[in-house]
Amino acid sequence: MLVVEDDRLTLGLLAEILTQAGFVVGAADSVARARIMWDRMEPDAVVLDVDLGPGVNGFDLADAFTAQTPSLAVLFLSTLPDARFAGRNPDSLPVGVGYVRKDQISEPRVLIEALDAVLRGSERDTPRQDLDPERPMAGLTRTQIEVLRMVALGMTNQQIANERGTSTRAVHNVLSRSMALIGADMTDEGSARVVAAREFIKAAGLPNSF
Repeated sequence: MLVVEDDRLTLGLLAEILTQAGFVVGAADSVARARIMWDRMEPDAVVLDVDLGPGVNGFDLADAFTAQTPSLAVLFLSTLPDARFAGRNPDSLPVGVGYVRKDQISEPRVLIEALDAVLRGSERDTPRQDLDPERPMAGLTRTQIEVLRMVALGMTNQQIANERGTSTRAVHNVLSRSMALIGADMTDEGSARVVAAREFIKAAGLPNSF
């Protein structure tokens, strides 16, 4: 089994839990290391963090690995509520994957049971916490999430419009609707952008600098 996590402390804890549970574990703290370990191990399962820093993310690695080994068992562990927060369509994830939010792992048993379900291919037991209707910002569309993500990155409405190939008015409308859905006031757009960024960062489980 291959575990990919860019936080070394978390990686060590995951590797220890899985080793104690009887799994043979290879640990990688970067995308480059993960690819090397993959070639060496040819694992039957991978546990992937989604956010692996700039560039390739856990979803991209899963695509590459399952293209080579379609029967591969995949379990995502992430602070992100769902794939939209990484700019990914949730429907595009590989079939049969599990998705567990890191803040929901209260004890090692939760991780082991999730991995066991993915390995068994048990659709009924495989956790998909990214589809939980109670997850943060579940009521927002993928477009709304993407615009909030760009605001959190510090992009202006004009920059967002250029990136998305749309108008600044359309961006403003998306942002206004998003703010209404999360209960924020758009009277002062500057303040609203700060709130939008803060709410996205909070929902994504990222460090808040605001």
